Amino acid sequence: MTKNNILKSTIAGLACLAGTATMSAQIEYDRAEFWNQDHIKESFLYTYQYDPETEPELSEEDKTKLREVLPIVQTDKELAFQMLLDYITPESSAAISFLVGNFYAEDGDTDEALKYYETSVKKFPNYQRAHKNIAFMYVQAGDFEKGITSLTKAITLGVNESTVYGLLGLSYVNTANFISAETAYRLAIILNPSINDWRVGLAKALLSQGKYQESIAVLEEILTIDPENDIIWSSQANAYLGTEELDLAVANQEIVARMGKATPETLNFMGNIYLSKGLSDLALENYQKAITMDPNQDVSTYIDIASIMVGRGFFEKSSVLIKKIRNDFGELSRDEEISMLRLQSRIALATGEAEEAVPILEKLVENDPLDGQALILLAEHYSGLDTSDGYSRADLYYQRAVKVQEEEVRALISWARSYVAREHFGKAIPKLERANQLDPKEYISRYLEQVRMINRTKVGG
Repeated sequence: MTKNNILKSTIAGLACLAGTATMSAQIEYDRAEFWNQDHIKESFLYTYQYDPETEPELSEEDKTKLREVLPIVQTDKELAFQMLLDYITPESSAAISFLVGNFYAEDGDTDEALKYYETSVKKFPNYQRAHKNIAFMYVQAGDFEKGITSLTKAITLGVNESTVYGLLGLSYVNTANFISAETAYRLAIILNPSINDWRVGLAKALLSQGKYQESIAVLEEILTIDPENDIIWSSQANAYLGTEELDLAVANQEIVARMGKATPETLNFMGNIYLSKGLSDLALENYQKAITMDPNQDVSTYIDIASIMVGRGFFEKSSVLIKKIRNDFGELSRDEEISMLRLQSRIALATGEAEEAVPILEKLVENDPLDGQALILLAEHYSGLDTSDGYSRADLYYQRAVKVQEEEVRALISWARSYVAREHFGKAIPKLERANQLDPKEYISRYLEQVRMINRTKVGG
C-alpha cells in the first residue's frame, strides 16, 4: 500500500472512531438564539403601513377603515387590532387579512397569523410580503420544506433581501440540499456581507459537500470576526481532517482546549489524531480527560477506542484505558463486559501472559459456546505453542470457530496459517479456498497462490 493510501486509510479509520465528530455536525442551528438576533427581527418587522404600489387594491371602505385604524396603532395597538377584527369580512381586501395576520404574529399566535396570511395570498396570489411572512413563520417553526416553497415564491415575485436568501440557505441545509444551500448563502452574503450567520451557513453547506478547502477559507473569515468561537475552531479542525492535514486539525482543537472549552468530543478528536500518528501517550491523555469530564457518556465509545489501541499494538496504553473505563463507568452491561474481557485476553496473549488470558477465554466460551472471537483466540494461542498437543487443541477450537458464521472467514484464514506454520500446506489450501469463496479479497488470493506454489514445490520435490 502506498504512503498516500495508508494516510487515506488512516483518515477513514478516524472518521469511524467513536467520538469523532462528523464533518459538519458541530455547526448547529440554535433556533432560539438565531431568531432573537436583531438583523432577523428587523427583517420581520410587523409593519402596519399600506404600500399602494405593491399591495393589493383596497376598496373605498377599506381605505376609510385603514385611515381610521393605522394612527391608533401607535397609541393603542389592542384597540386597533380589535377594530380590524370587527371590520374584516370574507370580501375584505387581502391587505386587511395581511394586517390582521401581522397583529396575531406579533402577539405570538402563529396558527392564527398563518391562517390570515394564507387567506391574503388566496385573495391575492402575488402578494410579496404575505409570502415572505408565511415563509418566516414556517422556517421559525422548523417546517423547512414549506419554508422553501414560500421563500422561493417571494423571490420570484421580486423580494431581493439578504435575510430571505439566508433563510432559504438555512432551509436547504436542514433538508440536506447542500448545493442549493451554498448558492442561497452566497447570494445572502453578496446582499449583506456584514451578517456572520450567512458565512457560518455557507461553511456548513461546503463541509457537507466535502469542499474542505473552500470551507477552511470561509471559516477563517469568521474567525477574524469572532476569534473566541470554539465551534468554528472545531469545525475548521474537521475541515483540516478532510484535507488530511492532521497537524493543523489537532492544532485547532488544542486552541479550543486552551480556551477552556474542550468537550469529550473535542478531546476524543485529538486523541484519535494522536493515535493515528502513533503518539499513544498523548492519545491516552486526551481519552482519560474526556472520560473524567463526563463519566455518563456512552462507554462503547471508549471500548471501541481501546480495541483500536490493542489492534495497533499499544498494549500498555490500552491496559491503562481499560482500567480507567472500569473505574469511571462502573457496572457494564453483559455485552460490554464480554468485549472488555476479550480485549484483556488479547493483551495478555500478546504480552506473553497466557496464564491470565486462557482462563478468561475459556470462561467466555463456557458462557457462550458460539463466541467465535474467543474460540479463535484460544486456537491461535494453542497453535502458537508449537507442540503436538497444542496443535491438536487448536484444531478442536478452529473446528468450532468455523461454524460461527460471522467469524467463519477469519477462522478459516487463521486455521490455514496454523497449518502453514506446521508445513501442512495441503491442508491450508482448502481453508483459504473456502475463505476466498465466502469473502473474495486480493490478499486472500495472493496468500492462497503462495501456499499453492509452496505445496507444489514440496510435492514435486
